[in-house]
Amino acid sequence: MKYFVAMGLAAATLLALSTIAKAEPTQTCQFDPELGLPNPLGMQSYLTITEEDGSTTFLFEQFPTNLGNGQVQAAIASNRILTFYETGLDDARQLMLQNPSYYSELVGYSDSEGFGPINAVLSCSP
Repeated sequence: MKYFVAMGLAAATLLALSTIAKAEPTQTCQFDPELGLPNPLGMQSYLTITEEDGSTTFLFEQFPTNLGNGQVQAAIASNRILTFYETGLDDARQLMLQNPSYYSELVGYSDSEGFGPINAVLSCSP
């Protein structure tokens, strides 16, 4: 019985190691203030793009906003996520540029300029 448990653990370990070895590198793109351009989303919103395991995720965050002068201090924040499965970062960025509806769905409103101004101020790192 101990033999079968040991074999099972060894098999599980090998499976986990082979999965880790196959993982693709992660890339991340974010607003780069070093470019000397303003964040087109303003001071209260932020966009992060991450490629991991061959899929690319766009995370749109709206930072906390204080609510009213009620008896209890409160704030609200939100985020929206768009994932392109089995799509690399460069291809996902092109999809966002070519299809304005993707960007509109991500941010939750229609923007006549679309993703272009945001794409222009992003820097990526491996």
